[in-house]
Amino acid sequence: MVDTVPTTNELNGQLAVAVQDPWHPGTYIPAGTPYASWPGQAKADADVTALKIASLYATALPGKCTVAAGLSTTGVATNDCPLNAPFTDHADKGDLRLDYQQSQNSSWFLKVSDRKETGKNFNLLPEPIDMQSNGEILIHDRQVSLGYNHLMGDNKVVDARLALSGTKAGKWTYAIGSSTFPAGSIPGLPTIAGVSGGLPSMAISGGFTSFGRQSTNPQWQNPSVLNPKVNYSWVKGKHSFKFGYEYEYIWMEVEDSNPLYGSFTFNHGYSVCPASAGTTNCPTGTSAVADTYWADFLFGASGQYSLSTYFITHLHQNMESGYAQDDWKIAPKLTLNLGLRWEYGSPYSERNDNLSNFNSATGTMLTLTPGFAAMSTGVQPVTGYPNIEPGMISAYSGGGVYGKTLVNPALGDYAPRIGFAYALTSSIAVHGGYGTSFIHYWRAGSGNMLGINAPNAMFTSVVNPASTSTVGFQRLSNGFPTGLATVFSAGTDNIDYIPKDTKDGYAESYFLSVQKTLAKNVLVDIAYVGNHGVHLQGFINANQKNPSLGFIGGVPANGWARPYPNWGGTLLNNPANPFNNGDITEASNGFHSHYNSLQARYEQRFVDGLTLLNSFTWSHALDNASSTLEANTPDPQDGNNLNADYGQSDYNLPIANVTSFVYDLPVGQGKRFLASSNTLENVLFGGWQISGINTVQGGTPFNLTYTPAAANQVSPMLTQNWRGENLYRPNLIPGAHYTQGKIKLASGYVQYVNPNALTLPSTYVGNLAANGPSSPFGSLPKNFGRTMPFYETDLDLNKKFNTPIERVKVEFRSELYNIFNHTNLYLPGGSGGGTVSGTDNNTSAPTSTGGGQMTGTFEPRIVQFGLKIIY
Repeated sequence: MVDTVPTTNELNGQLAVAVQDPWHPGTYIPAGTPYASWPGQAKADADVTALKIASLYATALPGKCTVAAGLSTTGVATNDCPLNAPFTDHADKGDLRLDYQQSQNSSWFLKVSDRKETGKNFNLLPEPIDMQSNGEILIHDRQVSLGYNHLMGDNKVVDARLALSGTKAGKWTYAIGSSTFPAGSIPGLPTIAGVSGGLPSMAISGGFTSFGRQSTNPQWQNPSVLNPKVNYSWVKGKHSFKFGYEYEYIWMEVEDSNPLYGSFTFNHGYSVCPASAGTTNCPTGTSAVADTYWADFLFGASGQYSLSTYFITHLHQNMESGYAQDDWKIAPKLTLNLGLRWEYGSPYSERNDNLSNFNSATGTMLTLTPGFAAMSTGVQPVTGYPNIEPGMISAYSGGGVYGKTLVNPALGDYAPRIGFAYALTSSIAVHGGYGTSFIHYWRAGSGNMLGINAPNAMFTSVVNPASTSTVGFQRLSNGFPTGLATVFSAGTDNIDYIPKDTKDGYAESYFLSVQKTLAKNVLVDIAYVGNHGVHLQGFINANQKNPSLGFIGGVPANGWARPYPNWGGTLLNNPANPFNNGDITEASNGFHSHYNSLQARYEQRFVDGLTLLNSFTWSHALDNASSTLEANTPDPQDGNNLNADYGQSDYNLPIANVTSFVYDLPVGQGKRFLASSNTLENVLFGGWQISGINTVQGGTPFNLTYTPAAANQVSPMLTQNWRGENLYRPNLIPGAHYTQGKIKLASGYVQYVNPNALTLPSTYVGNLAANGPSSPFGSLPKNFGRTMPFYETDLDLNKKFNTPIERVKVEFRSELYNIFNHTNLYLPGGSGGGTVSGTDNNTSAPTSTGGGQMTGTFEPRIVQFGLKIIY
């Protein structure tokens, strides 16, 4: 992978632009001045912890990458550090099965399975710089299942199953327990065994790759399932009936509070030279660039810092389903499949009732936490900060499912299914069907787990004041305020919210296909396949500001009022500040999707030694939220206008064609060629098999985002896209070409997106322009771009050899992936398209080429050989 690390100049405090000492305005550091020659006041104000980190960073770089000189305008050297990402993977798997035939009509089986996989994602740079690697990744699956089958006469069968399965899965950074970063350098860090060690997560704006510990580490999720089910089958005349019932009891231990070891973000530009300083002091301009944010870091002036509570939740869920199905052979050529399934999945409860949810009716939180009623009677100060702000959280007690989960159950999940098969002629068959499938579980991190919520788990994110001189400004060397992760304030702590009447999501699937047999073992299948996703889950800020209110007198009208203006409280970094609205992560089910496709398949099953399959798909996938953890566009741009994000899905591949074949070469004894060959000739030339896969598909959609000035952000607390962060998009200039092909840069990378096709929204506070835009939301549609088509051909050449020992065979394999070494470029920006940047509060074109830049490729040609002994 390729990272952007600070240059030697930046590590030595030698910046490409003039900056101001944020602790003593009026003290300026001229461009090109190393730290040793800084003005005395500026040297005194430099943060001792930041200087220590910079020194450790400088020590970590030699031998890992050669750092290039930075740009003269910004100081940053984009993608200046190519690094190997060492990774090892070790897997063990074992299965044991016992079968017992009790009688002619009854049989049993017992199966035990165990699979353990341990991956090690080693640090890219030495500790404590780390570069946010995963560390050790563990997945351990264990399962035991017991089955019973009983025949009742010649037309009835009962089968019952009981399964118990469990998984332990998580990741643990190698920084845990490390002493490479001196203890006490950042006060307030947790000292919990199994959590502490290393450097907190550090993010610096301007294009730098984040370093230190990964903010979501450690993290684990250990689910277990008890699953009994019974099925009854009955064949009667033209009907084949099936009835069944299934129950699942799920319990799950989760640790997903983050950042457990804290994080700092340097994104404000406190060190920017003010226009009032004049060109004498600030000849390089007054805009924030990469080196301005790096100066913020050296001065310890973070724009935001975060810390969370170490809390393990134990979630429980019950699931039930029953079904009835009939395969009805109406006529020799026509069969109908009719079915109805009822499903129920309870909302999650918590083993110890440590669960809370936001109450939209009152604009406050409800909690089931035992003993909380006595806590919430008033303010309980912790070193000057409120522990629980009065009236923000109240205890709830009640019966039923709601009384255990704070979400009403969905009881009407009926899923009809209908299908048919019709033999139009002896060689043509027509199939069709429709079915509904409900979704009772969403893997979305902590954003939809009410057990990971205040007052038990705190996600405390504090935005520092606009000026370093404001009381309560917390610099890096000050660390975290005492008790920060045990303090709840709605103005600084993000919480999770599931609307109490949330409906279960479901997908409607439908298809119609025609199969034609062309010859023996050869058929063609043409089908229309589609689906419609309803009530899909996605994340938004339920208390998002509303820019559609515009400006009045040059300022945001009514402060761009929030839906819950009373959801707020005393700011943790400034107890004297009266009130601040807080953000709320809502797991909304207001998202939807559509997929339509024409699919064609040609299949040839072993004709003259050749097996051939060609699958072609012409499709269109649309949605307004593709996924949460696995997508490029997990969140919408504007939570108040979800329809504006309806566009091509992250998974939309309009054209895909895959051809696969296996061919036994007709050479050797008994074959067409060299049929009478001797033993040596047959060993050398006979018995070879060639197989291959050729893949051709359209490009992958990608998104492009930008970060507006802090004053114009509508969800200032939310900075993670799995918690409802707004993904702002720039403006698209009408008629401009958005992509421009393989335009190579001096770095060797490809500038795929045309920067001249974009502008940044005019969002500056004080915008008095008549009819001027007043929103940070741009006009670029979601996933507007698409990468170039993907081509790859893989070949295998294999041969099996007999040995003097009859039971022993030897197989030789040669595998050639991407045999033509076609260069397939990866997504622009490495993931999702990247982020464009420019002059804050300005309608200028983006000034960074980082957005829409392709810096990586898929795998080149890979050739490998193997020898397998079969006995």
